[in-house]
Amino acid sequence: MTFAMSTGLPSLGSSLMARVLKFGYANSRVKAMKASLLGEKEMKALMDAKSVDEVFSIIEKTQYRPDLVGAALREKTVADQIELALSRNFSGVMRKILRITPKEVRPVLLAMFEKYEINNVKIILLAKHLGQAKEQYSQYITDVGVLSKGRLNKVIDAKGMKEAVIELGGTDYGRVLGKAMKEYDKDKDAVHLLTALDDCYYSKLVTMNAGAYGSERVITKMARAQADAKNISGVLRAKKEGLSEGKAMKAVLGHGTVSIDKLRQAAAAKNVEEAAKHFERNFSLGKAIESYKKSGSIIPLETAVEKAVAKKGLKLLRNSVLSVGAIAGFLSLKEEEVSNIRKIVRAKEFGIPAAELQEMIVQVW
Repeated sequence: MTFAMSTGLPSLGSSLMARVLKFGYANSRVKAMKASLLGEKEMKALMDAKSVDEVFSIIEKTQYRPDLVGAALREKTVADQIELALSRNFSGVMRKILRITPKEVRPVLLAMFEKYEINNVKIILLAKHLGQAKEQYSQYITDVGVLSKGRLNKVIDAKGMKEAVIELGGTDYGRVLGKAMKEYDKDKDAVHLLTALDDCYYSKLVTMNAGAYGSERVITKMARAQADAKNISGVLRAKKEGLSEGKAMKAVLGHGTVSIDKLRQAAAAKNVEEAAKHFERNFSLGKAIESYKKSGSIIPLETAVEKAVAKKGLKLLRNSVLSVGAIAGFLSLKEEEVSNIRKIVRAKEFGIPAAELQEMIVQVW
């Protein structure tokens, strides 16, 4: 410390050496984990598979194999076995990432992990809304750790929507859901609850402090891009359903880079095509709009936005070295891989054409 002061050099806490000491090990471990991600060859084989059984056989030869084994899988369909294995694998990756991340920056990753816990809550609430039994959705629940297993199980076992929200009392989720339930009770529209949860997540992430090296700023930018994807998708779906501007705006968050004014203009458009044109330039929607005009499906539009956001976010994170941003970048790559496999499994299960499946896949390899 005396040497740094006498020479005018920056203190160790803000130096490159400090970053090497703090993040060197974690970043090297993440680099090794990245090598285990499926490559172009494996993903092409999965997309070319002729059935869910063939997808299973391919996955069984990858790093997902240990997660495909277990007594809990025996009574499930092949598609559900894969779903459960994906959830197990992703949970394991999150636990490993948390272990290797320096303690000082773990809160940043835990803030990101909330996205997956909120997804769990969404799945449960939608199941309650639709009157589904837990056996119908349990394979989609990921062990995140933000909520205790005991609390999450109580939410799952709740007899209805109101009881499930009560079981979340005392948490941030319970707080925002308690307010949203007043609107839900009026029209039984689950969008009120889902939007409240998304707003809870993004409002926290986009206001995160920059941290010692400003690495959280990169994560904040990515969160804003993800909020854009949700906002645009929500508007396009609303126009597809013929909803009014007011109803379309109910699902819009205020945390993205696309202005509320532009989203409102899109929500006021007369149809999906006109709405999509408001985002065409910034999200490269030209081809997707043509696909929509031919098929009437908004999947190409949603996927094009998702791809543009993923490309932007991953570029930001790949440029982050010796920081929590590099660790978060791997997590995003892993998330996209799992999402792609899920899309492939369901496409094979429901006979979705290969060309349509290709449009749904977000290429991150």
